[in-house]
Amino acid sequence: MSRRRCTALAACLALALVLAACGKSSSGGGGGSSEQGGVKAGPGVTDKQITLGVMTDLSGVFAALGAALTQGQQAYWKQQNANGGVCNRKVKLIVRDHGYDPQKAVTLYRDLSSNVAALQQLLGSPITAALLPTLERDSMYSSLAAWPPSLLKSKVIEITGATYDLEAINGIDWLMKNKGLKKGDTIGDIYFEGDYGEGGLTGVKYAAKQNGMKVVQQKIKATDTDMSGQISALKRAGVDAIWLTVGPKQLASAAGVAKSVGLNVPIAGNGPIYSPLLLKTAVGPLLEKNLNVFGSTATMSLDKPAITKAKDAYTQDYPKGIPQASVVAGWAESEVMNQVLTKACDNKDLTRQGIVNALHSIDNLDTGGLISGPMDFTEVGQPSTKTVYVSEADKNAVGGQKILGGPYESATAKAYPGPSGS
Repeated sequence: MSRRRCTALAACLALALVLAACGKSSSGGGGGSSEQGGVKAGPGVTDKQITLGVMTDLSGVFAALGAALTQGQQAYWKQQNANGGVCNRKVKLIVRDHGYDPQKAVTLYRDLSSNVAALQQLLGSPITAALLPTLERDSMYSSLAAWPPSLLKSKVIEITGATYDLEAINGIDWLMKNKGLKKGDTIGDIYFEGDYGEGGLTGVKYAAKQNGMKVVQQKIKATDTDMSGQISALKRAGVDAIWLTVGPKQLASAAGVAKSVGLNVPIAGNGPIYSPLLLKTAVGPLLEKNLNVFGSTATMSLDKPAITKAKDAYTQDYPKGIPQASVVAGWAESEVMNQVLTKACDNKDLTRQGIVNALHSIDNLDTGGLISGPMDFTEVGQPSTKTVYVSEADKNAVGGQKILGGPYESATAKAYPGPSGS
C-alpha cells in the first residue's frame, strides 16, 4: 500500500472517530446525554443551569389563568434560584404563548423542545392531546396545568392533584350534603368538547349513576360564550343543579342567563371555571351567592405558611397582579418539579428519561396545603390524590375565593375505580 494511501486512510479513520465521539456526547434532540458536573445530563441541562419550558395561554380562553400560573412559577423559581436553585444549578424558564390553539402549540413545541429538559407548564387538555405522541417520543416530562383523567396513563404526564372526574364526584357529593341536591334529582352539565369537558362529564355521570340521578348534557366549544340556549334547555329539563366544566366567560354567561330566566339552582364546577375578575362584573353578586368550585389547589386566602410564602413572593414580584388560586397552582407545580429534579439529581441522572423515572419514584409528597392532600406518583394511570378543596366566590377574601372545607374526599370518590372502570 502506498504511503499516500495510508496517510489518507489514517486521516479518514481519525475523522470518523471524532464524529463518533461527537455523536455520543450530543445533548440535543430527544435522547442524547452527556456528563455535566458528575451527573448524566440531557437537553436543557448544563453544569450551571436547567432550562424548563412553559407552554401556556396568554391570549386565549384561559389567558387570565395562564398569566397567573406563569407568574406563580416565575416567582417560585426566582426565590428558589436565590436560595441556590436545584442540583447546584439555576433554573431558567422559557415561556411561549399557544393561545389555547393546538396547531400553534405543535409549532411552538417543535422550536422549543431541543432546548429544554422538561416542561414546567403545559396548559390545556386539547394542547396536550395534540402534543402527546411527540412528548412520549421525546420522553418529555410535562407538568400539566390541566387535570384530565384521560392523560393519567402516560408516563411523561404529571398531574398535580385530583383529576376533573374526581373534582366532579366530590362536588356532587358535597352538593347533596350541603345544597339540597338529592337522589332522583336532575343535574344540568355544560361542558367543553374535548378532554377537559369530557373529564368533568365523566365524574358527573358516575356520581349521578351512584345516586339515581339524571344528567342533561350541553356540549359547547371553547369559543362559545353565550350560554342562553344551553341554560334555556336546562330550565326546560327542570334541572336541580348546574355543573360547569368550561371557562370563566362561560360561567359568567351561564350565571347571568340563569338569573334572568328564573333558574335559581346551585351552580358548581371544576377548578378552571373561576377567575376573581368575574367579581368585578355584573354577575359578581350572583356568583358570591350561588357558586361553589372544587379543585385540589388551595386559594390564596387559606391560612397556611406555604401559601403565605407563595402570596408574599407573588405580590413582591407582581405588585399589580391579581392574587388567585392559579398563582398557588403554579407555585405548587413548581414545588413538584423541584422535588422531581432533586430526586433525579440524587440519582445522578438529569436526562429526560431520568427525570421521568424520578417522578414515578415519589410518593407521599406533602406541599404544606398548596395541594389538598399528599400526592403519590408511583402508580401510572392513577391520580396523585383524590381529595379536593371546596371554595366559594368572596370579594372580601384574598384572591376573591374562600375555602369552605377540605381536604374533602367523598366515599364515592374513594371507591371510584377511574374512567375505565366506570
